[in-house]
Amino acid sequence: MTLRSSFGISFKPNNYFELTTADLKQKLQSIDAKKAVILGENTNSIFNESVALDCVRYIDNELSVDGSTITAGASINWHELVKISINNNLYGLENLAHIPGSVGASPIQNIGAYGQDVSQVIKFVECLDLESLEIFQLTNSECNFSYRSSIFQSKKYLITKVSFDLETTFKPNLNYKSLSEYVAKNSINISKENIIETIGRVRALRLPDIKVLPNCGSFFKNPIIDSDQDVDSKIDIIEISESFKKLSAASMIGHVKHKLNLQGGIELYKNHDLVLTNPKNASFTELLESIESIKNTVFNEFGINLQTEPIIYK
Repeated sequence: MTLRSSFGISFKPNNYFELTTADLKQKLQSIDAKKAVILGENTNSIFNESVALDCVRYIDNELSVDGSTITAGASINWHELVKISINNNLYGLENLAHIPGSVGASPIQNIGAYGQDVSQVIKFVECLDLESLEIFQLTNSECNFSYRSSIFQSKKYLITKVSFDLETTFKPNLNYKSLSEYVAKNSINISKENIIETIGRVRALRLPDIKVLPNCGSFFKNPIIDSDQDVDSKIDIIEISESFKKLSAASMIGHVKHKLNLQGGIELYKNHDLVLTNPKNASFTELLESIESIKNTVFNEFGINLQTEPIIYK
């Protein structure tokens, strides 16, 4: 079987299993579960096409609503969950609409968009420990959430369910600059009926459709530095607090893009310098070379290390 990431690079797993709760532990006992790679919809993972891996996709599409709490199986499509929540008059996920991927992937990198992080509404995450094969729950605080980060990036856990504590009253979050400007410019009266469509239109201005142009969305994290650290005037500051500054990786890349040596036809997206696209089916090696060119060029210019958002399996 050949699998393909949303970036357009295909790979062949050594073994591939689609497992449900009923056969999960039994099948994982038959392989080295600690070394298994857990797959979602492959929208934020890129694999070396020449490395053989045991890959597991967990299938759980069960969903329950209890008051203001929605608990969703890991394999449910993320955007579908956002729509389901609104249809149940539960709110807090709207700004995360149209993000590709599955529910189970959402806590791993603490997905976020337009001033909303998923960690703000997660109640608990149910996991299976790939070493002990025990199923347990982590509360929000136990997930160690931070900007595009969580405990799941360092622990060998398979996420089985995610539970969300939502609001019963619709209160649109329009604090993010590009979103509020779009709403004002187009004289939109935001409601629960049009919020998803509005978010989709704002996203489409900056992010290409993965079904049309292979990509993984924003490819690099916005660096966070100490609040007292000096910042080059060419770098945009996204957020500032008493303890940190969040810098725009896109502004750094934009200032040095004429110096980049991108390989295999990989390009910066015309509407957003933080998005890498793969219109000509570049290889995994060509992608790595392109990433290094961007990281090294940015560091040489600004002294700042960029980190990739997608998980890259070398």
